[in-house]
Amino acid sequence: MAHSFQWPGKRFFYAIGNTSAVSLARDVAPDQDLSLLLLGCGDLRNVLFTLFSEHETATRKLDFTCVDYEPAILARNVLLLSMIIDDKDAENVFDIFFHLYLEKESLALLVSQCRILFDASATFQGWKESRYGSTLRMSSEHTLTELRRHWDQYAKMHALPNPELCTIVADFKAVITEYQKQYHHLGVGHTSRSAGPLMLHASEILSECFHDFWKFGTTFVSPTRRSAANLLNPTFVYTQAGVGCHVHYGTDPVMPFHLAPIFGNLHAAPSRSDIVNGIHTQFREWCSAFRRYHQRGLCVVRVFFADAIFGASALRVCNESGAMHTRIPVCQGRTETIKLDEEEYRRAPLVFDVVDTSNLDDYIGLLNVLVVSIPLLSSSGNGVLYLESLRIQGHVDNAPKDLTERFHADLTVMSVLFRLYPVDFIAGYSTRSNIHELLAYRSVAAQVVDPRQYHQTTTWKTLRSDPPVVESWQLGTFLYDLYRSLFEEEDYETFSQHHPTGTMAAVESDGCRSHYCRESFVMLLKFVRDRLQISREQWIAVLDRFFSIHCFDGLNSKKMDTLHFHDFCGLLHFHGVHTVDHYRLPYLTPNKELFRAWPKVPPLVRVFLTVPREKLDVLTDATPILHANMMGPLMMNVFSSVHAAFGVISRMGTPANPKASFEEDPKGFHGTKPLVISFVMPAVLLGGQGPGYDHPRDISIGLNMKSNPMNSWHYVEKLGPYLEIHSAALFDKESVLVLPEQPLPSGFSTNMNIPSVSGQIGSHSPISANFNEECDLMESFAAKITVEDELAKAALQSSAVITVHQLSYNVIQLVLGGRTQEVSFPFPVAGAQHRLRVARKSLWIEIIVPPRSSFVPGRVDINPFSIAIGDLVPWSVHRLNLERLPVLNLKSRKLDQWLGVHLGATFSEREATVRKNKGVDTIMFVKDIINSIIVYASGIQPEVSSPQRVFTLVDQATNKCDTVLFVDQFRFDLSAHTIVCDGFILPMSFERMLQIGPLNLQELLKQMIKLAVEPGEIKSWKQLFPVLVERCRTWKHRKSCQYAIEGRVPLTTEMEAIPLCACGEGQDVQPMHDVPLWKPFAKYSTRIALSPLFAVSYVENVGRKDRSCCVCRAKAPFRCPKCKKDRYCSTVCQKKDWDRHRERHHNFWEK
Repeated sequence: MAHSFQWPGKRFFYAIGNTSAVSLARDVAPDQDLSLLLLGCGDLRNVLFTLFSEHETATRKLDFTCVDYEPAILARNVLLLSMIIDDKDAENVFDIFFHLYLEKESLALLVSQCRILFDASATFQGWKESRYGSTLRMSSEHTLTELRRHWDQYAKMHALPNPELCTIVADFKAVITEYQKQYHHLGVGHTSRSAGPLMLHASEILSECFHDFWKFGTTFVSPTRRSAANLLNPTFVYTQAGVGCHVHYGTDPVMPFHLAPIFGNLHAAPSRSDIVNGIHTQFREWCSAFRRYHQRGLCVVRVFFADAIFGASALRVCNESGAMHTRIPVCQGRTETIKLDEEEYRRAPLVFDVVDTSNLDDYIGLLNVLVVSIPLLSSSGNGVLYLESLRIQGHVDNAPKDLTERFHADLTVMSVLFRLYPVDFIAGYSTRSNIHELLAYRSVAAQVVDPRQYHQTTTWKTLRSDPPVVESWQLGTFLYDLYRSLFEEEDYETFSQHHPTGTMAAVESDGCRSHYCRESFVMLLKFVRDRLQISREQWIAVLDRFFSIHCFDGLNSKKMDTLHFHDFCGLLHFHGVHTVDHYRLPYLTPNKELFRAWPKVPPLVRVFLTVPREKLDVLTDATPILHANMMGPLMMNVFSSVHAAFGVISRMGTPANPKASFEEDPKGFHGTKPLVISFVMPAVLLGGQGPGYDHPRDISIGLNMKSNPMNSWHYVEKLGPYLEIHSAALFDKESVLVLPEQPLPSGFSTNMNIPSVSGQIGSHSPISANFNEECDLMESFAAKITVEDELAKAALQSSAVITVHQLSYNVIQLVLGGRTQEVSFPFPVAGAQHRLRVARKSLWIEIIVPPRSSFVPGRVDINPFSIAIGDLVPWSVHRLNLERLPVLNLKSRKLDQWLGVHLGATFSEREATVRKNKGVDTIMFVKDIINSIIVYASGIQPEVSSPQRVFTLVDQATNKCDTVLFVDQFRFDLSAHTIVCDGFILPMSFERMLQIGPLNLQELLKQMIKLAVEPGEIKSWKQLFPVLVERCRTWKHRKSCQYAIEGRVPLTTEMEAIPLCACGEGQDVQPMHDVPLWKPFAKYSTRIALSPLFAVSYVENVGRKDRSCCVCRAKAPFRCPKCKKDRYCSTVCQKKDWDRHRERHHNFWEK
């Protein structure tokens, strides 16, 4: 398994989402049918909100595939959707899905619906033909079997014999009571992140709501209804962890919903009733949207029971080979393999326009998530991947930078190798706000409490470019450095050096476990090889360089890496990634011991070890990483890719052709049968042939706990120095079984070489990506063009000048002899810093460019607001359905407080410094104007008596203006935790001014706010305007659209010229007709959605720097409570400064 085997001693049931819902269609074209994959889907909030966010007249089809390792999650989801399809009362449906305890009416509906589902799922074909089967599809028969078992349990729980039911109810209540003692005695802040920019204003009452939920098990405010809801909800009782309360202690029904409109639109602080009514309203709207889609046949929700890694792997195997019956297990702890339904997967999607990975990063590791999910993205070039994390993984002191640290390598390099790019990292800004997360994180950190959570989301897209060529020596060096970074802390000495203070705290901070085992890295290597389309010959050279460093590196002499060496080499061979020299012979010579009856001994074997259940008692409520061990007098080897299940393994076949059968314990973790683990290892280690190898009868096979300081501290007295849980002799036939194992196909295609690309000037070979000397950063990209066109040849030989233009982030245009040629690089480049190498006799041109950073001050020499010319989807700005966004009440309480903070934090520290020093920075200039528009239009500007709604941008260089912006109203951008101006744009040319008439313009000028823009900034605004239009359009472009005819967006960036096509003029502009002064301009105007641009907090620091103590200049966590200006690190420094402080702030102290 490509993830470490973590013992599930304590598992939680995440029945309800712990972040507010988002639209998964926010970054794709509005007109195309969509296939969407939700890995680790959890509840259906994002599915429902995605459908709700679509336009009511939309006719495209949305096909969701929901993968989760917990069948109870999927059973609850299908139960919910079936009730919506059957148009059950929304309030009862809400209670069944979100409440721990139910009233009689809700329980009766639950039981009735589960019986309907149970009957409909009697057979797989029967489900397909039921009234649910057209919309709710099952990816495998095994999935339906698991869900049916849960529905049966739900229906029957309250009919159990009274003693059994009473035990379940009492145990459930006891766990809740323990939660309240252990976790709920303090204020709770995590639920308030769903309030976005109003998070800090919402935390107190939401904390009270949270405590009430865990006290009463419902969201009811009425004491009567609280008392009536006394029947335990069965859908929270049955999970893979067993029967009882495994609901996560942070669960809160409020969190999946959007709370900003509830807190931001009232004149007084919202009551609990306001909050409950608000989320009920949202839930009803979501349900109605799903029902409409079901009735119109425009929605499919596929349900797939599988671990995220295994499920994604099965989809990839099916897509690449057509095999629907795989060797891949459903999940850890099960032996059932994934068998996709053949009828269903003749038409079901296997690659997806959108892949959402929830917060799997927290549970299986960022690199593992990327390796399994990227191959499932559509190859059309329009695919979108969403990554998310909630946990701070070892970087408590700087959570915003935690994302980049989790790559274990430079983000630019990893983007080039993966050929997928974080959008905000490339653009230099984000349209999604995480300011509330930053403020909450700093608030907790300032209280000398280590924050546990920090919500980070990133959007990843492709750039149109062929795979780059990377020199073998450099790539092998980089990959080894990555390997070392991932595993070097397995060595205790290295770990201690990296964490000289607080070693135990360092272990605890990342959960005392690693997401990565050697198989994780093997799969990463295979992914990089396939992604870059590396030939077999080059790949051998890459791995030869890797192992040459390994032989000489100091890490090789350290014990832990030596112990894993055969695990690593065996898995390289098993996955067809690389075969080290001593595996190159296809078969070993059978010896007289273990393999004496085998006609041939393959390089790899699979070893099974039976572990008595009583040996596992030491792991009660623990979640350590476990691995297999092979030990003898001379050898000790660790094998980290372990698959485990409870049951009994039996020998079958013959001594010459051994096989096995497995009888799984249906009760699994809570049954009586032993645990059986299996793993792959090199057969040579068990052959006993040659010096340094142990005799087979001296070898034992064991199950051990991963060695690290935390595990040693807790378990060395119980388990000994090797942390051995159980071991058995290799020849113990009752405990150990060895079978031959065949490797998987290598995956090399017949031709992995990247073809040359032809153009007007000539053909160019694949782009080369070049590292720096240390092979840790990307230094440059180079493209070599062989000049083949006759005119271009003549121009080159006559010493004609070659001109270079940058067209977009990664596209460079060369012009020679009237011929042009575009070169697409695999990463944004700094075209202005290009170098040319020209061979006028040999007829070739080489252009070398460095990678571009979006985080340096200065003018942007390319369009930072690009749009794909084909589907006209903004690359770095998410789309919106404005009609689905709640309107902001500009007369609401505390608007100036939270909105002012929100806008003030849009700048990074770098941008704030440039702004203060009146420096030049294009994105900073644009942010400044956007913020000014919002401040004036919202009315929070102190010197303005009322909101101003009409603006024009005045070019300081020419004192000209040619664009008018109308702000109709503000709306909450729910998914992005910010606000958006719902408005209109009137671009003008000389001809357009004549059409409008001078009198109308003169009247408009009287109400217009003129905003001065820096010289050259108008160009950026002209580039931004099409994005503001495209992100919210509801209409379709005409066949005669100027964008398509001219092949560019915007049409122009010149003053007094119109940058927009005419397709949207006069559409969706009814509010302009309602304002007499605006009405004459409506037919020429286009609707826009303008929102703030935010700094990228995982790259740049956002907000103010840490304040220093005015005495010793150390970090100052508190300030003087009276003057609120001077800061101190301690009362000692405060006392030292008493005389100066009192004199300086005499007025404050007199008061």
